[in-house]
Amino acid sequence: MRSFPRWTLALTLFLATGCRLESHPPPGVPADEAAVRSAVAAWLAKEEPWAQVIRTTVRQEGDLASAWVISSPPSNEGQGERATLFVLRREVAGWSVEFHGSPSR
Repeated sequence: MRSFPRWTLALTLFLATGCRLESHPPPGVPADEAAVRSAVAAWLAKEEPWAQVIRTTVRQEGDLASAWVISSPPSNEGQGERATLFVLRREVAGWSVEFHGSPSR
């Protein structure tokens, strides 16, 4: 009977030394956020090349993402900062802008 506790202890120590606990963020989250930011930047460069992006806040859930973009004209021509909401959808080719608009003041 005395060898049973030693055997159990030895097995427990052996298994404990072989285990590692790791923490990883969900796969693809940082890459998706970067892709959303890139799609918004490409849209802005094409449609509003004068816009200087000050800040972008991205939220993603599955294949949909939203991005609030704060931008301003290069010389602050009296217009000040402007907030624009972008709604994007993930497609096979990447993220595409489905909607963009500014809240009314």
